[in-house]
Amino acid sequence: MAFLKQKLKQILINKCHRIYEKEVFDKDLSYDRWIREQEKNVENGEEKSDKIDNNLTNDFKMEEYDRDKKENDGENAEYGKNCRLVKAAGKKMMLVNCQVFFENISKILEKTEADILLLMFYEGQVSEIGFKLIGRQFSENEDTVLVYGDEDVLEDGERMNPWFKPDWSPDRFLSSFYFGGLVAVRTTAAQAVYAGFAGEEAAPFAFLWELLKRYHAFEPGHEDGRMPVRHIRQILYHSKKEGYGQIKDWKLPGAATKEMKGKLPSLISIVIPSKDNTEVLFQCMDSLIERTRTKHPVELILVDNGSREENRQKVDKKVSGLKGSGLFSCQYLYEPMPFNFSRMCNKGAQAAQGEILLFLNDDMEIIQPDWLDLMAEKAQLSYVGAVGAKLLYPDSSKIQHAGITNLRVGPAHKLQFLDDKEVHYFGMNRGVHNMLAATGACLMMQKAVFKQAGGFYEGLAVAFNDVDLCYSIYEKGYYNVVRNDVALYHHESLSRGNDGESEEKQLRLLREKDILYERHQKLYGHDPFYHPYLTTDMLESKYAPAYHYQVTLDMPWSEVSPCTKEVMQAREDECLRVGMECAMDIYKWQYGVSPKKGNVKPVPSDMGYYFQGYSFVIGADNACYVKKLLLRNQDSGQIWAVPIENRYRKDIRNNLKDQINVDLTGFAAKLHRDAVPAGVYRFGMLAKDQCSRSKLVNWSSWVLEVTENGE
Repeated sequence: MAFLKQKLKQILINKCHRIYEKEVFDKDLSYDRWIREQEKNVENGEEKSDKIDNNLTNDFKMEEYDRDKKENDGENAEYGKNCRLVKAAGKKMMLVNCQVFFENISKILEKTEADILLLMFYEGQVSEIGFKLIGRQFSENEDTVLVYGDEDVLEDGERMNPWFKPDWSPDRFLSSFYFGGLVAVRTTAAQAVYAGFAGEEAAPFAFLWELLKRYHAFEPGHEDGRMPVRHIRQILYHSKKEGYGQIKDWKLPGAATKEMKGKLPSLISIVIPSKDNTEVLFQCMDSLIERTRTKHPVELILVDNGSREENRQKVDKKVSGLKGSGLFSCQYLYEPMPFNFSRMCNKGAQAAQGEILLFLNDDMEIIQPDWLDLMAEKAQLSYVGAVGAKLLYPDSSKIQHAGITNLRVGPAHKLQFLDDKEVHYFGMNRGVHNMLAATGACLMMQKAVFKQAGGFYEGLAVAFNDVDLCYSIYEKGYYNVVRNDVALYHHESLSRGNDGESEEKQLRLLREKDILYERHQKLYGHDPFYHPYLTTDMLESKYAPAYHYQVTLDMPWSEVSPCTKEVMQAREDECLRVGMECAMDIYKWQYGVSPKKGNVKPVPSDMGYYFQGYSFVIGADNACYVKKLLLRNQDSGQIWAVPIENRYRKDIRNNLKDQINVDLTGFAAKLHRDAVPAGVYRFGMLAKDQCSRSKLVNWSSWVLEVTENGE
């Protein structure tokens, strides 16, 4: 009998494996397969009249231009020997190797009939849709003088290693040549710049910098629709494997770099909010005074919202002892009041005498002497708004913060927990980058910019106030910056604990996120410095292409059922892990605000909730388990089961290499708004082993508040 039971169990296991493997195959998209599907949509969205002419006519040698020559040596001609003329979307383009172009720049600019110059900076080929999209961009935007796009590697007919770039990022350009392998320039603009070019022998980087400066790319006003630089968010170029490595270390000439630095040693006012945290505060102050080397005068402003008397006296004594430290001054503002980070920062800014403000958490530790001057160098530029730094976890190379990205699930810290010793996604933890926001733990800006943006919004007392300020600054036309060449230690969350560790804090965090997007509806789901072909619907540390994880609302509504008795019969076990990543009203998921505050009229498909997350059983064969999401009413104790759809999660599989069949650990579900009664629900997971009678249950710390009107 035992033998028969074992044999039957093995049959069931084999059946589960077959079903599991087929589902993994269907959902495990390769980049090559995924990007070609995306580009079909691009092709279908274009008018037939814009079809490019793939016959490369008027091929000519650089030194011997012959407009009557009609030979065509095909797609595989060496770009280094010849230029080519291509016509697409009503524009004539010259495709030329960058080195050849700058060696013969005067001849080319004098004789060419092309409207657009396509400069190839390393070996590769223009994509099938590249010519057309570039031609359209220049035809439809008269103010455009330079266009760049995304690229990938093409090897043996297969596409791989995509580089999805940000929109125009002036500070990243000054830090590294991130345009990559193909740059398109309007010929008349290149001619105008070259006529007065007074630099070294037409160095490519310096020449393009001169062009962009001439056409006002380093000025505020990115939202006015007249940008001289345009990023086409599609693959325009297929490079060889080593392509970007040939130019990644390009630097601007010294004269150009010097011109883009701040010139005056303005007073810097450092605002540090703190209460009853003297040990950490004093570590911050000591590291600031002892390790900072700056040309700027500095004042410290300590803002205390009500420390105990013994701690107040300690701070008073510390401040008195700073008179001989070389600081310009130090103020201690003491006023008992409920914790409101925004109000404390505003109070400090109001008392500040400096032209430059730096907001600094009391749990920061300075580890780099030139950090303050490097941040001020950027903050003084006319087009720059807020300036942040890279933050590391104490005594480690583990990244805590390298800028804030605006995802649909909310503001996120990309690269968090990754090792800074490694270079991540084309240098996102190196150099200087424009980001939509940076953390308020270390945030600098001109006082005039702070005032123009309205300061910190005091309706956000705890969370997202720094993000809100950065969004407001961006909406004023400025570019926010994160200096990854500046690093500080952040003893994170010593002051007020981690968000989400209690039901009260979690619900507060969700309410404050609602406020954030109510104030910035146009930015919901949009980040100019984060490509839409990267994952936008999950909190993942790495910069991962979206094909790794496909989010769609095109799924059936889940039919919930009461299951309190079944859950009570299951074994509660922490080996069943459940992680929630999103639990949102569907209308909010799509538009960022509730239906009453949104600009789009809700339809029936909006009236519900969307859930996503991951779950797996440690030490078990996960192919054998069927799972249901659980919702437990916090007041009545009633438990509801929600059927889920499996999602392929390459990121989790890679992190759980010692576990069995964890490719489909992701899940998603859609629930009608009136499927469960109003109340606060805690999430859990019920896992049933299909090859035995085993049932496991475990609970997440996440909660969902269901209201009768959906608000």
